[in-house]
Amino acid sequence: MPGRTMPEAPLLSANAALPVPLPGGMGGFAPVLRRALRQPTGRVVLRVEDPAPHRRRVARGLLQDGALAAGGQVVEGPGGDLLLVGAEAHRAEGLRGLLDRLLGPAGTLVWSLEHDAEALLAYAAGQAAVIPRPVAEGPALAGLDEFLDAQPLGRLVRRRQGYAVTVDGLRPAFLRLAPDEAALTEQLGLLARDADLMEHARQRIAQRVPRALTGPEGRALIGPAVPPALHLPLALAPARGAGPGLPRGRVVASLPLAAAAAPAALAARRASLAEAGIGLELDGLDAEALSILDAGCLPADLLRVTWSPALATGAPLAALRRLDPARLVLAGYRPEAAELVLALGLRLVEPA
Repeated sequence: MPGRTMPEAPLLSANAALPVPLPGGMGGFAPVLRRALRQPTGRVVLRVEDPAPHRRRVARGLLQDGALAAGGQVVEGPGGDLLLVGAEAHRAEGLRGLLDRLLGPAGTLVWSLEHDAEALLAYAAGQAAVIPRPVAEGPALAGLDEFLDAQPLGRLVRRRQGYAVTVDGLRPAFLRLAPDEAALTEQLGLLARDADLMEHARQRIAQRVPRALTGPEGRALIGPAVPPALHLPLALAPARGAGPGLPRGRVVASLPLAAAAAPAALAARRASLAEAGIGLELDGLDAEALSILDAGCLPADLLRVTWSPALATGAPLAALRRLDPARLVLAGYRPEAAELVLALGLRLVEPA
């Protein structure tokens, strides 16, 4: 808002924390859960009920590997349970399916940090195991699009703040609006079990966001303070601005990395967006992708890279060093990533 000054942000160092709560180090389940509940949106707790000794090591290894992709922290729970706390909802569901296939009847459960906090706190306190709420039936397949179009966007869109790394510390740099995986899963009910239908729902909601931004629903999504820039899902942003007070050059349309499979079409799309004053971001790079792709050749203004410890090693680190740091957005930022941010001179970070 005009005349409004932003509060001072803490200086970034190898031990710095963003001005939002982030999970800490290893510890008991209860304190880890309390930290995770500070940022519950789109996050879950995946539980493997006291696995047999010969399955325990396998289950723990799968959860640890899952934490690298889905986020979160692996801890011991009451009664010998193994828990992944704070994982992304849609990736945790995939991990749950893998556990069930490899371990047989492993007794897996998923709690939503956003909706099942009371049950989780009771479980952490040692009370009787609480089964999460049953999956709602959801809409009929034949009426899915009508159902999605009728839902308030504020219920199905996630807001995420991004920060610029400056010599004075961290400053708000952009606001990202994207379909909320956990909310979509809950609203779709049984239909959410089909990956293709979930992708269709994500696309449908993503298409609604840019069209809504100039109206009351969009202004509610942006909030009272106009962000310095806005990152939107898909390259469907309107040509004449994207919400109150946002000039040309301050809007970025985000596409999944799969769009790079057709480089000529992607380059043409980027050029078309540039004519409207809209930048293009490719989302989905991680340590594995950086090891096999020449990311420097991707026709995009920004590359959104998901943090994991593997980024600071071997081929992924070498690939990052070859890229212009001004093109990179480090998503899933955690305090342990600060050293890499400083070493590479990264400009934009987005907390987990």
